[in-house]
Amino acid sequence: MTRRDLRISMSLLLLTPCVGLAGNRIDPNSPAQGLFADEWLNVYLAGGKVGYAHSTMTREGNKIRTGTTFRMRIGRADQTVEIAVVQTTTETLSGKPLAFSSSMDASQFKTNMEGTITDGKVTIVTSQFGMKQEQQFDFPTGAIMTWGIFRDGMLRGLKPGLTYKSKIYTPDMRLDDAVVSTTTIGEREMVQAGDTKREGWKITAVMDTPAGSIESVSWVDDNWFAIKSTMPAPGLGDMVLLATSQRDALADFVSPEMFMTTTIAAGRHIDRSATKSITYHIRPKDASADLGSFPTTGAQRTTVEPDGTVTLSVARQVHRCGIHSGPGGTHRCTESADGPMAEFLGANLMMNTNDPELVKLAKKAARGETDPYRLGDRLRRFVTQHVSNASLDVGFATASEVCRTRKGDCSEFGVLLAALGRINGLPSRVAAGLAYVPSFGGRSDIFGYHLWTQFHIDGRWVDFDSALRESDCSPTRIIFATSSLKSTGLADLSLPLLDKIGAIDIDIVRVEEIVHPKD
Repeated sequence: MTRRDLRISMSLLLLTPCVGLAGNRIDPNSPAQGLFADEWLNVYLAGGKVGYAHSTMTREGNKIRTGTTFRMRIGRADQTVEIAVVQTTTETLSGKPLAFSSSMDASQFKTNMEGTITDGKVTIVTSQFGMKQEQQFDFPTGAIMTWGIFRDGMLRGLKPGLTYKSKIYTPDMRLDDAVVSTTTIGEREMVQAGDTKREGWKITAVMDTPAGSIESVSWVDDNWFAIKSTMPAPGLGDMVLLATSQRDALADFVSPEMFMTTTIAAGRHIDRSATKSITYHIRPKDASADLGSFPTTGAQRTTVEPDGTVTLSVARQVHRCGIHSGPGGTHRCTESADGPMAEFLGANLMMNTNDPELVKLAKKAARGETDPYRLGDRLRRFVTQHVSNASLDVGFATASEVCRTRKGDCSEFGVLLAALGRINGLPSRVAAGLAYVPSFGGRSDIFGYHLWTQFHIDGRWVDFDSALRESDCSPTRIIFATSSLKSTGLADLSLPLLDKIGAIDIDIVRVEEIVHPKD
């Protein structure tokens, strides 16, 4: 599981049925004034308790306020990452969204988001270090949020075979539109809930997003009170949530290893500096599984074989000017901030390109360079040196934070480099997938999950990797997804990884090495 997947887990928590106070059924049309729902859940992963979730619902006059807190501790190699996500909504009694907020603390500084829905528009303000950014979108007609989801389910009832669709607005998935969730009511069945077995109704919810579908399964009693819920945790089986008491939920929990358990053996040593191209075969561990799609980029080409094996051809990109083929000539960074590359030049929560400290750093890094290839290389080298404390105990920090703390892992390297590129006129995005490393965490010749930067130069996306110190990037990277990071939900980046983390094997079929001309 990556840290970005935790945002998706929070969105799936919205589909977990609620639990009331003192065993009383909640009236979906007129719940009691004050606190009327208070749920504590233990969170289990990789065989141990890793955290807890706490959800509340309160009626204040004719408004319903909901709150969800998700706390988790995970291990990454020999370090621990603490994660806390807090979300709130304000809705009408009939389930119409009015406002929401979200904060995530997975690094040294929190990021905050507040949204208001009025006149068919949703206005979203994100903030960090006292700086605010505002975005506005059309609010999807008929979309519901936390209370609306629960109310809709209770009104429909527990009828085996019933299937219905809901439009759900969840900012952690996407900011500019709703996602569609399909809920199916199953039969009553016995389910293992901790040390005991209980009988509950099985409820399956499938969220369909532009980047793929994800499924959660819950079991509830006759009053829609949650007994157990499961959701995907790539490479680690399922994340399991069990209803419990406040005291038990707050009891200590463990830190399961999240990184080393999802690495993949390469089966051979690769000289990254001497490799021109590599052909890979990607196969699912489960022969019946669907690997989903792999993006085609300037470096990567995909072919799906009849037996389901994916053949990836990854080649080192030949730069047409600048750092690899002589003088840069007349190439310049001339993309328009309001043209087709606007999404890859604009500010967002992860890359506040209006941050004065970030702008200052970007200009210092560029030192007046305008040739795009040379500029990309100069920025990459600068970020490699600037992030002087390479650490796995940082969450998915913003570029503004990395600028100041100089701390992080591949995610922080990649986001900072992308931000510096945008400020200097280079359209940027981040790529997520696998990268080969000769040794890490006591293991040799492995592929680990990784994030790096791409700049759009001469009509194509070119890889630059500040964490692995490469501007002329070797073909030892496999891309699963790319993102402009416009959506703070990161679903477009995380969801393509869900069906691949811990679920694939890699065979290196062919390695072509660089042939240097003889003197």
